[in-house]
Amino acid sequence: MPRIIGTMTGQGFTSTIYEEEDGRVHYLADADIDADGANGQAGSKAAYNDTDTGSEFLANGGMSIVAGKVVCVHSWARSIVLLDTNNEPKIFPDGIIASTTWYRNRELSASDPNSYVDAQTVPYIVVPPLIVTSTRGVVRGCLARVTWNGQVVDCVVADLGPTNKIGELSIAAADALGIPSSPRNGGRNQPDVLYELWPGVAAPGYELQPA
Repeated sequence: MPRIIGTMTGQGFTSTIYEEEDGRVHYLADADIDADGANGQAGSKAAYNDTDTGSEFLANGGMSIVAGKVVCVHSWARSIVLLDTNNEPKIFPDGIIASTTWYRNRELSASDPNSYVDAQTVPYIVVPPLIVTSTRGVVRGCLARVTWNGQVVDCVVADLGPTNKIGELSIAAADALGIPSSPRNGGRNQPDVLYELWPGVAAPGYELQPA
């Protein structure tokens, strides 16, 4: 019998998270679209820029344009974007504002936008802290899989969500499944997307990074 890790309620549904004896974790949830880590790597579209024309709204990243400059209007924004010396979002070439992911390539500096996982091109999922604290294996960097409407995509666990939210995947993962992938207006509201992950088993090309 699987062990129930816990349940999460929000956005009109309740999701029960199960852990099997072999360590596999799975749950049904909706599909919000995460753009974090999309920093223009290899010419891909960036999540945020200084004209608010990126794949994601600046407002959804806790930012706004004030007097012609991008500023953090919520304190939590400073934890998801790279900051300049004035403690406001740093503007990189082409007006890009670099966002971060929980998983990072540790061979590169934390100040390098390329060290984060590109939501635009890499299929990944976002997990709530409950999974990290309640499973036996290392979650960050582990193998994951998402299934919807007969389509399957293998992923990496690359980002950590808030405590009250479940069911989130990258732009690239949504594209692979045929789910509308725009962070601005895409995703699915119905809890009919199956998420699976294998804590302690590294996704190909990634390392396990203990929390």
